[in-house]
Amino acid sequence: MQTEIIEEPINLAGDVRISSLAVSPCAEYLSFLESRFEEANWNLYKANTYQAALDELTGRRVPVVLCECQLPDGNWKDLLSQLGPMPERPRLIVFSRNADERLWAEVLNMGGFDLLAVPFREDELLFTIGSAWLDWELEQEWRRFRCPRTVRASGAR
Repeated sequence: MQTEIIEEPINLAGDVRISSLAVSPCAEYLSFLESRFEEANWNLYKANTYQAALDELTGRRVPVVLCECQLPDGNWKDLLSQLGPMPERPRLIVFSRNADERLWAEVLNMGGFDLLAVPFREDELLFTIGSAWLDWELEQEWRRFRCPRTVRASGAR
């Protein structure tokens, strides 16, 4: 007897409220991302510069950051260096009109999550954000599993 396996894509839209930060000086990109996030019922914070992105991340739990390759006051590498030490390090997705294999390899080798080409393909955009969120969520779950915060009756951990 042969078992048929039916694989259905995970549809995170509407099921999970993903929060992300989009960093770009381009109002058109931010507007496009905002409309896709609204359709998916996800939260999107926006920043136009590297410094504004750092301000948005302060005190806010953001699992996914989308960053344009070049910013007026820095670039994606500057932002990645600030994300690394964060206790719940967001996943960085870089986007660029000049996306190519070299840039993709650089993003991955430096610790970024992925590279998206602009103009965005909506299916690829949503899949990549969902994958980055899932990777972040699994890391958080792993940390809770490895370091449970339960207190024994004796008071020892």
